Amino acid sequence: MDLKDRVVLITGAGRGIGRALARAFAAEGAHVALMGRTKKNLVEVQKELKPFGVKTAVLPGDVADEGTVSRCVAAAEQALGPVDVLVNNAGIFASAPVDHLDALVFDRVLAVNLRGPFLMSRAVLPGMKSRRRGHIVNISSTAGKRGFAGGTAYCASKFGLVGLSEAMRYDARTHDVRVTTVFPSTVATDLVRESGLNFDPARAILPDDIANTVVGLVKMEDRALPTSVEIWQTNP
Repeated sequence: MDLKDRVVLITGAGRGIGRALARAFAAEGAHVALMGRTKKNLVEVQKELKPFGVKTAVLPGDVADEGTVSRCVAAAEQALGPVDVLVNNAGIFASAPVDHLDALVFDRVLAVNLRGPFLMSRAVLPGMKSRRRGHIVNISSTAGKRGFAGGTAYCASKFGLVGLSEAMRYDARTHDVRVTTVFPSTVATDLVRESGLNFDPARAILPDDIANTVVGLVKMEDRALPTSVEIWQTNP
């Protein structure tokens, strides 16, 4: 897909991987809709994109709220045009063994990490199908393939996202719409730093590495469907 003047909607766009994704798509000439919980962060990203000369839209909102998702997608399309690419990147983390995990925390992690991509995808898919063009990229995690101690909620949400992506891929491909799942391992983001997990920031993958991978996948010829890619540290 040629990204010049295409419309890309990114969730979790205010920091980390989402911020890097916004820069990478803007560098390709795409117009970028920035969705996230914190308006201040989104406005900062919007300012960073000005030198690229592309149009942007700031969409503060919670991906887990159905009404908010509908309003944000409508606002993005009114400001920029039909959504050509959706990157479901928003995510949160919580760590506790299952017998110490509060049910409200479990529900919230699944709401953002799994319900959010469902709601976002449901909102843009009808338009993509009718235009017979579009690409949805779901940012999962290697924790969506392999569990770890304390990862009850996070792993459940990311495993669930894999199943959602696979089913959606079969629904969408007959309409020439692509669905791709990306599985990063440890990325040097605020989310990981705040998680309390052990990692070496000098060796961790950077947000730009994920962003460049996603842009490369989306730029593939429309006839090619990249189903998934894992991105690991070279030397952990």
